[in-house]
Amino acid sequence: MTSNGVLSILVGLAVALAAPAQATPTTCHKQIVNQLFKYKKKYLKLHIKCVDRQNLAKLAGPCPDADTLLKIQDIRDKVTAKLGVSCTMADLATLGFGSTCEFDTTPTGIEAQCAALPVTTGAEFGACLACWKGAELSEYLATLYASHAVELCGGSFDATSPTCSPLDCTTPLPDQRDLGDTGEFTCQRIIARAGFKHLVKVERLLEKCGLAGGTRESCLADLTLQAKMTRLDGKLETKIKNKCGNRSPVASPSFCCRTGMGNECTAAATREDCVDGGGEVQDNKICDIDDTCASVGGAKGITWWETCPQSDSCPGTPLATLDDLIACLDSTVDEMTDELLCLQFPTGWPCPSSPSGAFVN
Repeated sequence: MTSNGVLSILVGLAVALAAPAQATPTTCHKQIVNQLFKYKKKYLKLHIKCVDRQNLAKLAGPCPDADTLLKIQDIRDKVTAKLGVSCTMADLATLGFGSTCEFDTTPTGIEAQCAALPVTTGAEFGACLACWKGAELSEYLATLYASHAVELCGGSFDATSPTCSPLDCTTPLPDQRDLGDTGEFTCQRIIARAGFKHLVKVERLLEKCGLAGGTRESCLADLTLQAKMTRLDGKLETKIKNKCGNRSPVASPSFCCRTGMGNECTAAATREDCVDGGGEVQDNKICDIDDTCASVGGAKGITWWETCPQSDSCPGTPLATLDDLIACLDSTVDEMTDELLCLQFPTGWPCPSSPSGAFVN
């Protein structure tokens, strides 16, 4: 071989090594799942941190505050930029994704905003899915933080919400208030954090199964995966019970407004009225007929939903005990993972129906 021939081969190799790897449907799909997993974790963590700080009066609120929104925008920009490099429209078409952001037949509120987003590049596709996931995750956060659900959903739970996908059942509405540095706050905090970890771990197991070629039916029927999910259910229950004791979910836990010497009290409609009138709020007590604060028998309360907000019909499943609360949270995660995964696996994970219409792939 001539020296010119050798030189030509070396130059060709150098060019090949220097050239960026071409996107393929397989690598594109992995990046969709992995990048949006990062976004989901960050989205939930930032909101949880915000509400916890607000409960402790370390943040004025409402949540998400400007700093939280800025950090969410930063991770969203990074995710969409990565998908812009990793995915072409041809890749997305091969994977079964459409060329629009319409994942619901009759979207309203935040979902209508998501559906109207353009999808002409991989980056725009990433922004589309991030929008839909944010709506679903905000709905989940409103379920976890029942005492802050109104602000997390922008003032509305129904199809007009500017931030949340609709919650199914929201009556009776839990008291909307900061819990303070109390045992009730400790319970709420672990419900949120354990619920966050449960969702991301369950979804991660199913995502790996889906990327390996599994469908919703085959993944949920996998005995090994079932055993892992059962262990996750046990961890969720243990974590919540360790911090919440025997508290029961109550939309409006009882309180007494102590205003005088000893346990003297005055009737107050709300905790805010009590504090504004110079009183001291004592939880899990009532102002009895002798105008003294008296303890309430039975389990202490946690400000939460009295019927499971994720339900096929309303009123939802009644919640009277901590076990009921945990069961509601577990079933909510099952429904939420279906709604999140169908956005990423258009051919193997059919979307469930939604209150505003039927999801479409």
